[in-house]
Amino acid sequence: MDPHKPTPTALPVGVVLVGGLDPGAGAGVARDLLTASALGARGLVVGTAWTEQGSPSTWSIEPRAPERVQAALASALARVVATGSAVKIGMVATAPIAQAIEKALAAYPGPVVFDPVLRASSGDSLFDGNRSSILALARRVTLLTPNLAESAWLLGHPVRSEADARAAARELRALGIAAVLVKGGHLEGDATDVLLSPTGESLFSSPRIAGPSPRGTGCALATAIAVGLARGEPVERAVASAKTWLAHHIANAHLVGEEWHL
Repeated sequence: MDPHKPTPTALPVGVVLVGGLDPGAGAGVARDLLTASALGARGLVVGTAWTEQGSPSTWSIEPRAPERVQAALASALARVVATGSAVKIGMVATAPIAQAIEKALAAYPGPVVFDPVLRASSGDSLFDGNRSSILALARRVTLLTPNLAESAWLLGHPVRSEADARAAARELRALGIAAVLVKGGHLEGDATDVLLSPTGESLFSSPRIAGPSPRGTGCALATAIAVGLARGEPVERAVASAKTWLAHHIANAHLVGEEWHL
């Protein structure tokens, strides 16, 4: 063996990360890439939009051309499909971009996690379009991970309680979505997430962690789930593992400028 050649190692799983760029790296594809790397996965990034953000608002959003998003995603998928892989989708920015992503995924056989990011933490809109394009893309994925507000937007009625979240998961599944994780981070009291998949309902409850709420928790959770699915874990196990990992990092969040980061 040539001593100057590196020792071969097993290829890590590949996760294609589709979403918007937050220049502060607190959320979006930058947070996704940091999460994938921390979990030992190889991340490939497909940007859907460039944003300018700061505390407390989003200043501007510049979506990419849909055809460029489609071409970039197709290229990324061609580079990971031979190994264990998954796709994580976050901010899609516009309805035409959602449609372009759906087209690029048409022949992809691996798992896809879609975190339907519709608004920034500040409340600023991150999606310009109607719910039909989001639902069409959601019907293509393995797991949809909306929070309460996103579930309400998709269904057209309020989702405020744990009972509402469980009902919302059933309604979204009835719309043709394979599996749904309705995140309960904005519930009163303990945070309870509701997972509804073909194998049934699972509730993931955990005490609320005291202290500031860091940015990008939804992005990180969905990416961590995608890494688990890329490794061949069933949805329930991937969600449980991702939540355990995220809880540890929320408890150890650190201050970067004016924002708390994982």
